[in-house]
Amino acid sequence: MMLDGFDEDTGRNIGPQEQATRRIVKDLEDSHPEYDPIRDGLCQAMLSLAANIDSQNRAGREISRNMAQYIDALWKIRDMYPAEVVADDDVEAAWSGGAGDAD
Repeated sequence: MMLDGFDEDTGRNIGPQEQATRRIVKDLEDSHPEYDPIRDGLCQAMLSLAANIDSQNRAGREISRNMAQYIDALWKIRDMYPAEVVADDDVEAAWSGGAGDAD
């Protein structure tokens, strides 16, 4: 049981990697609110890895294995939700045979 106003992070040092990861997770949840257990699992793994990376950095320990796993999870999420590419007006006009098309 926790006291009102407290959570599992109360009093815990949250480092820069975990802070950045929390922003990534929040952005994903905001932009893709549908339930996705794979994404949720990858995000949870990233949060755990980020906390470990911060802890290891504070202790002056090697982080390359955790960072490699973190980046791998980040790429997997990126591949699940590719950024939407939008052509600007000039490119759109050229491709559609609009203004500025010499043919």
